[in-house]
Amino acid sequence: MTKKTRSLIETSLNKKHIVDHADTCCDSPQSPHPYPTFFTSLRRHVDTFVNLLYPAHCFSCGKSLHNEDREYLCAQCSNGISHITGVRCPRCGMGLGNYALFSQEGCAECKSQGLRFDGAFSAAYYEGAIKELIHRFKYGKQEFLAKPLAELIVRHFREIDYNRPRIDIVAVVPLHRKKRRERGFNQADLLGRNAGKLLGLEVCLGGLKRTRNTRSQTIQPYFRRRENVRGAFLVKKPEYFKGRDILLVDDVLTSGLTASECAKVLKEAGARKVYVLTVAKSRRITA
Repeated sequence: MTKKTRSLIETSLNKKHIVDHADTCCDSPQSPHPYPTFFTSLRRHVDTFVNLLYPAHCFSCGKSLHNEDREYLCAQCSNGISHITGVRCPRCGMGLGNYALFSQEGCAECKSQGLRFDGAFSAAYYEGAIKELIHRFKYGKQEFLAKPLAELIVRHFREIDYNRPRIDIVAVVPLHRKKRRERGFNQADLLGRNAGKLLGLEVCLGGLKRTRNTRSQTIQPYFRRRENVRGAFLVKKPEYFKGRDILLVDDVLTSGLTASECAKVLKEAGARKVYVLTVAKSRRITA
């Protein structure tokens, strides 16, 4: 069995645990698990069978993980992840040197951009093994990667003691219905649901709507990105956000302008604070 076939088996099993929440809103962390124990048991037995016959391979370099106590990345690729450590910009989350100048409005690179969110937290820079995992997750339709990626960002978020904010509810950056139909899922939905469960927070997956099928920000020149997302979002359920502190989840933070536009409409709907949590971020917000 090839690595691709193995991943298809894992994805098909995980889809039994995925519900389309495009037209629903909030899941309470106290809600009982909706899936029968049968599926959990079935998944465990099939996982054991697949691992015995076809050992996993590293999703970045392809090395066999047969002799490693790992599921997705080999030790070398895992150790090569560029985690964001040390002093961070309180606005965009960029790693800064110990003597960098910044204020609560942001670092020299982001404070002139007028970002509307109150802080951003990313686990690593968007490069190497993390970039490969995110590509497989989003474009390879390997939805089961949502769980380990969510575990990574939650572990990172919990380690930030000096300025970790109080959060009331998790929201996600929405996809336009056309792009969601093409991809089959919204990666932010899966990350947000898993992150919310790990953090014990209420998750609102249908509270934000993308009203225009905007072009990918990554292919836009930086000076056009703000206009590309301007007016592209609306809040469907303002009552869920009024007076609350929001954790907005997405996969990658590049310029921050998409998250900023989401934060703008959430605050207009009454949200008190909006923080952004992503798996990765680019090294420059103008990249």
